[in-house]
Amino acid sequence: MEPRLQLELAELERMLRRAKTARQMAICWGAVGILGVIFICVHGITGFQMPPLVLLAGGLIASAVLWWRQARSASDTRGVIEILEREHPELRHLLSAAAEQEPDADTGDFRYLQLRVINAVLTHPARRQWRHRMERRFYAATTAQFIALAAVFLVLMALNRRDVQTAFHSWLGPEITVTPGNTEVERGTSLVISARFGNQPPPEATLVLVTDSGKTRQIPMERHLADPVFGASLPEVAEGLHYRVEYPGHKTGDYKVTVFDYPALVRADALLRFPGYTGLTNKTIVDTRRVSAIEGTRLTYTFQLNKPVAKAALIATNESVNLALRDNAIALLPEYVLTNSARYTLALVDAEGRSNKFPADIVLQVLSNRAPDLKVIFPRGDQRVSRLEELQLKAEARGEFGLLKYGVGFGMAGQDPQFVELGQSAGHDEKRDFNYLIPLETLPIDEDQVLDYFVWADDVGPDGEVRRTFSDMFFAEVRPFEQVYRADQSGSSDTQSQGQGAGNAGVKLAEMQKEIVIATWKLRQGKPSTKGSHEKKNF
Repeated sequence: MEPRLQLELAELERMLRRAKTARQMAICWGAVGILGVIFICVHGITGFQMPPLVLLAGGLIASAVLWWRQARSASDTRGVIEILEREHPELRHLLSAAAEQEPDADTGDFRYLQLRVINAVLTHPARRQWRHRMERRFYAATTAQFIALAAVFLVLMALNRRDVQTAFHSWLGPEITVTPGNTEVERGTSLVISARFGNQPPPEATLVLVTDSGKTRQIPMERHLADPVFGASLPEVAEGLHYRVEYPGHKTGDYKVTVFDYPALVRADALLRFPGYTGLTNKTIVDTRRVSAIEGTRLTYTFQLNKPVAKAALIATNESVNLALRDNAIALLPEYVLTNSARYTLALVDAEGRSNKFPADIVLQVLSNRAPDLKVIFPRGDQRVSRLEELQLKAEARGEFGLLKYGVGFGMAGQDPQFVELGQSAGHDEKRDFNYLIPLETLPIDEDQVLDYFVWADDVGPDGEVRRTFSDMFFAEVRPFEQVYRADQSGSSDTQSQGQGAGNAGVKLAEMQKEIVIATWKLRQGKPSTKGSHEKKNF
């Protein structure tokens, strides 16, 4: 063939080959889509479901075989000539004649008339339209191929849906309405499933259940009188399941029941880290909702939940404490310092916005660090003593978390009291008895004066500092060493009245002194004391 004509026809043949390949691919994927629609109909009628990957794999294999065969096929110049002559009648016989011309065997050149025929084809006015027509063929085949691929994609998506059978029945026209259809229920609750038939109800119907664990169960559905409704009740739904209603010759599509749980507290463990001054060992209380500990204790509360949550908090009347969340369904209250007793409610919210139905109450009871118990056992109450006596004191002291030191104190009005240390380091809740003898004859005390005495003890307060505590104060009134009583010889009532008045005045003065000292003592009791074993207090 003449080289110019051969080049022209070869280019048109390549475009025709590509268009033919695209057209065959479109036919192939169109057949796959039609087959998928058939599978959808079969699934809707019988419930049999063809895996979408099988259909996709078949289409890919068929398209690969078509492409391989087309690539290996020989060039079809004659087919291009037939198409051009059919679309351009004026080229009939001219294009075929030009393609059939062969050069002279001796010279290798074309003769004059042969060249006239070939040039007539190459200079034909419609030559540019040949290429445009081939391009339109290719674009049309390519568009058909993409449409077929999109249809196959939609069919595969439909095959992958679980409710195809239900949708198929709805397309055909619903004869049966299943309630509640696809739904979700709380785990452990009951579920009622009913099927209402619009046309002639069947004589019987069966509820078929398939749980997520793979167990299958069939429950006969009951019908009341002439009511076209069949029903069945599940007393408890423990896991997710699929269900359908089967009746003679037919069955509905599969419906899904999703099971959910409200967030709830499963277990609460408390770790108590006691203040150092208590000397107590850290303690873990397993599964408790009530914690009682001394003030200053650091509490780490671990709440094990039945599911992960989006928010967890302890809610009280006037405050809210957010909890730290962990991945393994744990809410944590870390290193919470106990200062005041409180009652909280554990509020939980899961990712779907559901709150716990029965919030747990968390009670934190904070015990105050009580001052030591101090008591003067002997003598009891105020005393009257002489200046030459020895006042024997017997007392006891007890500290909840032990004592650092303890002793007695005594003094007179207008003077600093004397503190006498009698012991150290009493253990937890350990009672210490001690005695002390106050030698009155060595003290600068006169008759009718008052000596006050008390018991004191040091321990560690809630702030970690040394705290001094005092007992009640008692008084020893110094009486004259020797009192002589004589009868009044004069019999004068005035003298008698004057004596009684002077005696009453002395008694009143002593009582006033006691009241002043006691009032001052009580006021000073509410103030912090200075540290040290030889403290001085001015009364």
